[in-house]
This record gives sequence, structure tokens and C-alpha cells, in this order.
Amino acid sequence: MSRTNRLLEGLSFGYLQQILVMAAGLWLTPFFLGRLGQHDLGMWLILTQITLYLGLLDLGVVALLPRETAFAVGRGGIRSGELPRLIGQTARMVMLQWPVVAICAGVVWLLGRAMWRSAEFPLGMILLAFAAMFPFRIFAAVLQGLQDLAFLARSQIAVWVVSTAATVILLLNGYGLMALAISWVINQLANTALCFYRLKRQFPSVLPGQLSRLDRPAALAYFKKSAWISTSQIGHILRNGTDMLLIGRFLGPTATVPYSCTGKLVSVLANQPQMVMQAAFPGLSQLKAAESRARIRQATVALSQAMLAASGAVACVVLAVNRSFVNFWIGPAQNGGGLLSLLIVVTMLARHWNLTFYYSLFCFGYERRLALIGVVDGCVSIAASMILLPLVGPIGAPIGILIGTCLVSIPASVIPLAREMEISPAGLLGCSSSWLLRFVLASAIGASMAAVWNPQGFVSMAALAIVTGILYLGLVMPVLVQEPLGSYIRPKLRFLPAHFHRIFPSLVDQKS
Repeated sequence: MSRTNRLLEGLSFGYLQQILVMAAGLWLTPFFLGRLGQHDLGMWLILTQITLYLGLLDLGVVALLPRETAFAVGRGGIRSGELPRLIGQTARMVMLQWPVVAICAGVVWLLGRAMWRSAEFPLGMILLAFAAMFPFRIFAAVLQGLQDLAFLARSQIAVWVVSTAATVILLLNGYGLMALAISWVINQLANTALCFYRLKRQFPSVLPGQLSRLDRPAALAYFKKSAWISTSQIGHILRNGTDMLLIGRFLGPTATVPYSCTGKLVSVLANQPQMVMQAAFPGLSQLKAAESRARIRQATVALSQAMLAASGAVACVVLAVNRSFVNFWIGPAQNGGGLLSLLIVVTMLARHWNLTFYYSLFCFGYERRLALIGVVDGCVSIAASMILLPLVGPIGAPIGILIGTCLVSIPASVIPLAREMEISPAGLLGCSSSWLLRFVLASAIGASMAAVWNPQGFVSMAALAIVTGILYLGLVMPVLVQEPLGSYIRPKLRFLPAHFHRIFPSLVDQKS
């Protein structure tokens, strides 16, 4: 199976999972509110962000493994002896980190129980499971590097169904926050077990028979690269994993719920464009190891165009229906307002645009620069948010993130990427100008229709979302079929009826 087909198969199951999660979320969040109350639900949102910070103890070792696995496959294939050596060395390094992770998890629990007595036992369960499962995350990382994306998505769907059912049953039986903690643990255990089973059954040659002795020079070289990945993760969490903590600190835990509910549709749908780059990342890494720079440039620009197109579709739909969606779904009391919704959407677009630069630079080997950019961006975002939250309320969080992204990450990423792609920074930014004009037009029309239409029920909201999506697609399609993205899209349109080919010949690859 080609890299493109593996990517598309993985995305199809990934999107199915997101649809299921979104559909269930329409019922689960009000259910959680009714069973837990706003304070405890806010506490859970804060607790889950704590695990993001503990993940930094990995020092980037597992985060680097998918790329290194993809490099190894690109150089010598799956059956090369390089893969077992790589996995064995990585496992040995992770085992050396394990005691430190366990100690830090214990310290966090001691500090957390003093701050949040009502969440003492759920926090302890999460931290215990996190520490116990820490070394076994390498299984999923190897599968990602092997581009077994369809299996990863299918397994996540199955595990999500089981863990969600467990949550509902336990909440109905009065377990409170412990129900969410138990469900979280089930999710971690089941995912790990399925990934290990898949590797043993489908790729038995890639796993080492035993852990080899640590090759210190190789481990040091790996740590040098992974340390920058870890620094990048710090920046990512500073930008994307602190909004709830800051809102809880300055405005109280109850303020996190309206903020989360207003951004729920964005957070769920924003995963769709992100999945394009995340799923394509192993393929890009293989391209870097095996293909020419021109081929890499073509794939990179095409993926950037695809992600921006998908992000624009999400933004148009959310701007049109979010107010009605939140009121219908959870009630006007949990709606943060139109300005908050707009700022969250704009922040999502800026993040996605920057993400296309990030993954492209990462595949070109700019770990150090990306790490420094991420940390500076995160510090600027947090500082701006801390200043703005007491002054303007919850809208200070997205404004702070937007300031960091636009003033730090995007300018600092465009310059080296333009140099690698042998075009000017203005030319690189200009690649998105045609899409941007069409997006602004489509979103303005969609928002105007929403103001006139004012949908109140699910059917009318769905109808408005479909109309807005069709309008956006019609405006953006001429951009999508331009090169280099068009060379990937047109062959996939050959299944369309013959009369479509005659009416729109430019949208169909005639060679297919």
C-alpha cells in the first residue's frame, strides 16, 4: 500500500472516531454536569491537564521514536536490522527514566491532595496509572512510525466505546469523579495492550528479543535530538495546555466550564485538520530519508494547502452555528458569547497555519529552532493571558495564545522554511492568499445567514452547517485543484460520474 493510501485509510477511521466522539459529547457533557456539578467537572478539566505536564518527563524520547522509525523504514525497509536495535535502545532509555517519573508522580499527588481534597483519590488513580504505563507508550509510537494508521484509529474507536460506557455506568452508580478516573485508566490500559498485540502479530520482526545493553554514544546522540523534542513539547503545553489552569487560577474552576463548552465544537472539529498533518508526518519523514528535495517540497506544500482548506471549513461552520449549538446543547448559561467564540476560531486558524510550518520544519531537521520558538511562544502566550484574564475575563486566554502565535511562532518559522523550499518568505505566505480571500468571503456569508436564519433546533443547525460547507467548498475548490495539491486530489475524483468529468474537466485528472 502506498504512503498516500495508508494516509487516507488512517484518516478515514480517524474521522469516524471524531464523529463518534462529537456525537456522544452532545449528550455526555450535560450528563456530566448533571451528575458531577459544575465545580467537579471543572476540577476534572484541570486534572487532565496535569498529566500533560508529567508527560514532559519523557524528555522527548518516545515523541522522537515515530520519526526515527520512519527514517529507518525509509533507509532499509521494515525487515532491516536497524529497527529492532532502535526500539531496544529506546526501550532501555525509557526504563532509565521510569523511577524519576514514579517519584515525580508521587510528589504531584502529595501537592495535589493538599490543594484539591475532593479530587484526592481520582488524582491518585490517574497518577498511578500514568507512572505504571509510562514505558509502554513505545508500542503506539512504533506503529505510528510504521504508518499502521488505520489500526491505530480502529483501536482508539474500540477503546473509546468501552471506556465511555464504563464512565456512564459508574456515574449512574454514584462514583462521581472516580468514574472519570477509572475510565481514563481503562483507556490507557486497553490502548497499550492492543498496540502490543498488533506489533507481535503483524510486525514480529521489529521488536527486539530482549533489551540490549545501552549503547552510550548512540543513546547520547538520540538524547540530543529528543531533548529538543521535549523542549518543543514544553512550548506546546505552555501554548495549548494552560488555558484551563490559568482560568481556574484567576477566575475559579466554575469559569472553566463555559469556556470549555463555548470552545467544544472548535476543539472537536479542529482535530480533523490536525489529523492530516499528524497522519502524514511518518510519510514525510520517510520522504526525507528516501526522496529528492523537490519531491519533499511538493508533498509539504500540498499538505499545507490541504490542512488550511480543512481548517477553513471547520471555521466557517463553527462561526455559523456555534451560538445556536451551545444554547441547544448545554443551555445559554454555559455560552461564553459571540466574541469568545470568534476569538477561539481565529486562534484555531492561526494554530493550524503555524502547524503546517512546524511539521515541515521538523521533517527538515529543525528540532532546535522549533524548540526555542515553542518555548518563547508559550511564555509570551502565558504572560499575555495572565495580564488579560483579570482585565477582560475568559477572552483573555485565546487573545494571549493568538499574540504568541502571530508575534513569535509564525514569523520565526516562515524564514527557515522559505529558505529550505528555495522561495521567499513573502512567496511562502502568499501561497495561502487565494485560500484566505475565499475563506473570509465564505465565513462572512455563513455568519450573515446565521444571523438571519437563527437556527434553534438540531435539524435547522445541521441544514445551516451543510449550506455553509457547500458554499465554502464551492469557493475553495478552484484552489484545491491547483498544483501541487491538485495532483493528489484529481486522481481521487475519477469515481465521479462521466457527466461530471465533462462539465468540470479541470477537477479530474485526465490521465487517471
